[in-house]
Amino acid sequence: MKILYSKNESETKKTGKKLGEKCIGGEVFCLSGDLGSGKTILSQGIAQGLGIKKNINSPTFIIINIYQIKKNIKEIKKLIHMDAYRLKNTNELENIGFFDFLKEKESVMIIEWGEKIKKYLPKKHIKINIKSNNQNERKITIN
Repeated sequence: MKILYSKNESETKKTGKKLGEKCIGGEVFCLSGDLGSGKTILSQGIAQGLGIKKNINSPTFIIINIYQIKKNIKEIKKLIHMDAYRLKNTNELENIGFFDFLKEKESVMIIEWGEKIKKYLPKKHIKINIKSNNQNERKITIN
């Protein structure tokens, strides 16, 4: 377990960028934390670390966004960014291709509100909890 502290959004994004830079493909990041805790900011940093220049938005209402990675020396071809907050059952996971995405070794998957679907997550996933200590400071726990 690793515990980090972030004093602002920029530091949270830098933490995510470092995580993204270490990816080799097949990683599944499960992000949890209250509304506004910084899950999407951390996701933006992971995307930057993977070489994605586009702005990454929370997929709350559309459930899933897929970003193609054009230039990546690690053979990672896409980032799958998912928000599980509104998902209710296995059928919804199947309909969006969740179980197929988990098998893709040339992808990285970020799941915001991943604790809502924890029984479907692979055993080997990276749990990240973000907790607000005050208005700006965040405690980021990585397991």
